This record gives sequence, C-alpha cells and structure tokens, in this order.
Amino acid sequence: PSATNATQEESSPKLSKKGMKKKRRYEKAMEIKRRRKEQEREQKRARALAAGRDLDEERRIQKQNEESGEGRRRREEKWLAKMASAKSRFRIAVDCGFEEEMTKKEINSLAQQLRYCYAANKRSKNPCYFSVASLSGLTREHLDNVCGFPEQWQLKAFDFSDKSLEDMHFDEKDKLVYLTSDSDNTLEHLDDSKIYVVGGIVDRNRLKCATLNRAKELGIETAKLPISQHLKLFSTNVLTTNHVFEILLKYRENDNNWKHALVDVLPKRKDMKEIDDEKADETKEGGKSTDETASDTKQSDGSKESTK
Repeated sequence: PSATNATQEESSPKLSKKGMKKKRRYEKAMEIKRRRKEQEREQKRARALAAGRDLDEERRIQKQNEESGEGRRRREEKWLAKMASAKSRFRIAVDCGFEEEMTKKEINSLAQQLRYCYAANKRSKNPCYFSVASLSGLTREHLDNVCGFPEQWQLKAFDFSDKSLEDMHFDEKDKLVYLTSDSDNTLEHLDDSKIYVVGGIVDRNRLKCATLNRAKELGIETAKLPISQHLKLFSTNVLTTNHVFEILLKYRENDNNWKHALVDVLPKRKDMKEIDDEKADETKEGGKSTDETASDTKQSDGSKESTK
C-alpha cells in the first residue's frame, strides 16, 4: 500500500504557487458557501417552528406521498392548471447563435443561465412557452450533462433546435421582437401575440451592437426594457439572459407593472434607486432623460439595459 501511495504522489502533478493559491481560494469559497447554506437551513427551520409547524409530521406525509406517487400527481395537476392559459400568452425565445464569438467560460455561463430560465418558468405563476434556437456545440454539451435534459424539460413548455432563430420561427417572423438595449423603441407593455427574443450571449461587453445588428439583418422588430423609466442604477447595467427572462415573467405576475418586476428580479448588489411614477411619466412624455441619453452613449450591446 505504501508503495502504491508513493507512486500516486509521484505521478500526481505538483501545483505551482499560483495554482496553490487558486486551489485555496476555491476551497475557501466552497466552505463559505457550505456554511451559508447550513445557516439558511437553520433559519428556515427556526421560522417554521416559530410558525407552529410540525416538521416531523410534514416529512412523514411527504415521504408517504413520494412512495404512493401522490406528490408527483399533484405537481402535474398544478402545472397543467398553470399552463391552461399559456397558449394565449406571449412566448420567449433565446437566440444562442453567438457561440462562435464566445469563450468557453462565457459558454458555460450561458448554459447555466438557460438552466435558470427553465427553473424560473417552471416555478412561475404564469409560465409561458419557452424555446431556444441555435442550441448546439459546447452549450448543448453542457446541457446534455444536466439530469432530465432534454426529455423532462420538453414536458414543461420547453422546445429547442439547432436551427437558427429565423429557421426555427420561419413562419412567425412578424411575431418576433428582439430585445436589445441599443433599440430606439422602449417596450411599454407585453403583447400576447408576440415572441420576445432574448440574446443568448455572455460577452463581458466585448461585442458591440451584436443583437441589434442581428435583428436588422433579419428584419426583426426591436425593443428595450423600460429600465431607465423606473430605476436609476448606480452600478453596472449588465443584465444576464435569465434576468431578462424573469423580468418578462414577473411583469405579468405583478399585474403588468414594470417597476415591481424589475425590483423583484434585479439583484440587490446592483444598488438601484426607484424613480417616482410622476417622474417616469415625465420621462415618457419628454423622451429620453439626461441619464438615459448618457447611458446610451456609454453602453454597448449585451444584456445591459435590457439584454443582448
């Protein structure tokens, strides 16, 4: 055994000082994450006990439902009830046709964001039909490693294709609205007859006007989210693909209220200030505000004020 261990130690590559530092940082981050999750579990348990819930009895019932299949049946009934009106609701499409211009790290981030989109749609009170175009290459490989993809996803209003956006929706081109921060059009409300396209792109602000140019090439209508009419952001304006996706869902959940949708979805670290409704109305009537004009000058494409 000792000889085997010695052989393994000799064959294992030695880390450089930089590699050791990186390893220690990763281990430290994982430990912090573990402690945070444990703390969240304890807080959740404490709140449940304070509310007078019998957690042991709840676990017993949950196990019983799992064994009998009752839990799955109830979840399926709940999902079907939520999807009953989805056919008359707007749809969301993600365009993943930018992979060749992204790094491996960026592609990995995009795959993770697509998972967040699927999860958000599944738990939404008003889920919609959700599709992904140009899903291939490394992005598809990442998702193929996810348990349940694509079979289970397709049971939850999800569709995908390796075809381009225009080919996947060849007979619905007039329904497509590409969301991009560089558009001159502000999205005032969601039209249930439309398919809102979110750029599936993570570029760290390298690719300028990528989605606007793509929409122009395809002759597709464009629009941007009305962020500057409702919020003043003091940090980065970059929004991820899943943030934009969730904002569209939350708009409906919040009775067609953009401000509530934005505040619900945008992370607290963005350091934002809500704009009074009266000022928002003045901005609409008078055109772009000074802040928005300056922002447009600085901003590139990407999920900045709306998405890529």
